[in-house]
Amino acid sequence: MGITAKVFCAGTADTKLDELHFLSQSVGSSLTTFSNSSSSKVEVVIVDVSAGQKETESSGDFKFVTRKELLLCYSESVGGNPIALPDDRGEAVDIMSKALQHFIKKAHADGVLAGAIGLGGSGGTSLLSSAFRSLPVGVPKLIVSTVASGQTEPYVGTSDLVLFPSIVDICGINSVSRVVLSNAAAAFSGMVIGKLEKFQESRNEGKKCTVGITMFGVTTPCVNVVNERLKKEGYETLIFHATGVGGKTMESLVREGYIQGVLDITTTEVADYVVGGVMACDSSRFDVIIEKKIPLVLSVGALDMVNFGAKDTIPSHFQQRKIHIHNAQVSLMRTTVDENKKFAAFIADKLNKSSSKIVVCLPQKGVSLLDASEKPFYDPEATGTLLNELQRLIQISEDCQVKAYPYHINDPEFAKALVESFMEICSKNPTDSSLPQVASCESSQDLQKGHDYSMNSSSSGTLTYSPSNFPDARPETLQRTQGILQQLRDQISKGLTIVGAGAGTGISAKFEEAGGVDLIVLYNSGRFRMAGRGSLAGLLPFADANAIVLEMANEVLPVSCGKGSACSRWSMWN
Repeated sequence: MGITAKVFCAGTADTKLDELHFLSQSVGSSLTTFSNSSSSKVEVVIVDVSAGQKETESSGDFKFVTRKELLLCYSESVGGNPIALPDDRGEAVDIMSKALQHFIKKAHADGVLAGAIGLGGSGGTSLLSSAFRSLPVGVPKLIVSTVASGQTEPYVGTSDLVLFPSIVDICGINSVSRVVLSNAAAAFSGMVIGKLEKFQESRNEGKKCTVGITMFGVTTPCVNVVNERLKKEGYETLIFHATGVGGKTMESLVREGYIQGVLDITTTEVADYVVGGVMACDSSRFDVIIEKKIPLVLSVGALDMVNFGAKDTIPSHFQQRKIHIHNAQVSLMRTTVDENKKFAAFIADKLNKSSSKIVVCLPQKGVSLLDASEKPFYDPEATGTLLNELQRLIQISEDCQVKAYPYHINDPEFAKALVESFMEICSKNPTDSSLPQVASCESSQDLQKGHDYSMNSSSSGTLTYSPSNFPDARPETLQRTQGILQQLRDQISKGLTIVGAGAGTGISAKFEEAGGVDLIVLYNSGRFRMAGRGSLAGLLPFADANAIVLEMANEVLPVSCGKGSACSRWSMWN
C-alpha cells in the first residue's frame, strides 16, 4: 500500500476562499495534465490559516484542513491545552504561522508532502513564508504574493521559496488574476511532477563530498582556479556570492547537511558587519561550520572593502573616506587599520572556539583585485595589520593552523595552496569519505512506492526495511514507523541530540512525554524492578523478554483513541 503524495494549498479562507478554490482547481488540473504516470497521483489539500474570527468548515470538493485542526495539531505538539487565537492580529498571525510550520514539517517527516503553494497579501505572505521556508531545499514551495516584486529577503531568506507576483491584489477572480493564478499553479505543478517522476541523481557517485566556496568579483580569479582543481579531484562545489545572503545561505546548507566542507575564501561580509555596510553577515557567522565540525579553509578575501549602494547612499560620516565606484548601484569603501584589527578579532574569537580541522591561509601581497600595487585600495599597512593580528590572536593547535604565503590572493600559487590545505585536512577528517550525502528531498520512489525500501545497509550504516519483512504489520503502522524514523534522522542531520528516557509505569511515561523526550524506552527488567527484584533479573532466563516488553507497552504507553485525542488507557496514568 503506497502513500498518497499531497500538496498543500494554504491561505486565509476567511477572506480568500474563492481564490484558494481557483488555485487548488488549477493545481489539480495541471497535475493531471503533466503527469505521465498513473503512479504519480497527488491529492490537493486546502489548509486554512485564517487569523480572523470567521471560521470556515469546508471547501467544496477538496480535502480541507480547518483552522481548528491546525491549532489542535500544534497545541498537542507543544503539550498544552487547545490554543485560542488572541484578538491581537499580530499575535494571531504569529501563532497561525507556527501552527502551519509544525503541520507541514510533520507532513514532510511522514513522507507525504510533495509541495506547498499559497497566496496572500503582505500579511498572508509573511504568515506563509516563515512556514514554507522551514521545508528543505528541493521541496517545491511557491507563494502568489502582492509583495513579490519588492524587498523579498525577509520572506525568502536563504530558502528556495518562489514568490510569484500577483500583479493585481488578491481580491476575487478576474481576467488578470485568473491568468496569474493559472500560471503559478502550472509552474508549481511542474516542480511537483518533476520531483515525483524523475529519478533523483545520486549525489554520492564519484563525489568525495560537497564543498561550499565564497566568492566576490574581486576574488573571482582565485575561486575559479580552486573550483576547477576541486572538480578534477572529484569534489562537488557550490559557490556563493558573499553578499550577506550568500554566506547565510551557505551556512544554512551546512546546517542541513548538504555541504561537508568549506573554503571560505571571501570573508568580506565580516567587514560589512563590523563597519556597517549593506552586505553584512550577522554575529553567527562561522558558528554552524564550527558546530558541525566540518573541514574549513579560511582566507581574508575582500576584507579591504565595505559595500554600500550608490555613492549618495553612503553615510555622511564615511563620505571623506577612500571610495571606489564599482558600478552605478555599488560603491566600495577602503577599510582602515583599526577596522582590520576588529575583523581579525571577530574571526579569531570564532575560530578559537572550534575543535574541528581548520587552516587559515593568508595572502601577503593583497586580498582583492583592488588591493594590489597601483590599484585603488592598495594599502600595505592596513592589509598587513589584518594578517599580523590574525597570526597573533588565533590559537595555534594540531587542529588549527595559520599559514602565510608570499602571494596575492588571486595568484594561481595561492589558489593551489588553498586546495592543498583543504585536501590535507580532509584526508585527516572522516567527513571526506564517510559522511553521508543528504538528499534535497525524499526521492520519487519513496513517495510513489510508499517507502518500499529493501533491507540493506546504506552507505551511512543505516538499516532500512521493506514491508515484506513485516508481513503481519498493518500498512498504516509501517508508514507511521517510517515517519518516526525520518523525524529522528532529520534531528541527527541537524546535529540535534536525541533524548530517550526509560519508563516502567504510565506515570513515568506521562512526565517524560511532558518533558519533551524523543523516545520512551521500555526495558524488560522494569517488570522485575517494579516487583522489587534487581535489574539483573532481566538478564536471567525467567521469562520471554520480548513478550514482557510488549505486555508492558500496553500498560505504559499511550494508545490513540480517535482523531486529535490521546487515551488514558494505561496503568497509573491518572
